[in-house]
Amino acid sequence: MKKKLRDVMDYLEYEELLKIKKDLTMGGLHLLQLVDTKIKEETTRHDVFCCICNSRLEQYSVNNYTLIFGPEDLRKKASFCAIDCMEYFLKNLKDLRQSSMDKRMDSTDSTVGARAGRTQD
Repeated sequence: MKKKLRDVMDYLEYEELLKIKKDLTMGGLHLLQLVDTKIKEETTRHDVFCCICNSRLEQYSVNNYTLIFGPEDLRKKASFCAIDCMEYFLKNLKDLRQSSMDKRMDSTDSTVGARAGRTQD
């Protein structure tokens, strides 16, 4: 079960809380190192199920694939059981992006047309 930082604080001993406070006042290097290590562990860990077909992923299989995408501050991770599931995901992602761009172009064209109609008056 995942815990929030606020919940974890309830489990810490008083001495541990004092150590954390001292570390934070000194620049928080130890705490920063702990957080960096945990983030590194999480990014190397693969999901348990394929995001397309929901089949269980074998942890040590060479046929598993994981894509990490998105902006630096909001990374997303998707794991796949085979290349065909990954290709299906990428095709849908590409189609979604294309339809989003088409909608933007349509709204831009209608805005330009409305402006052109107003200037002719």
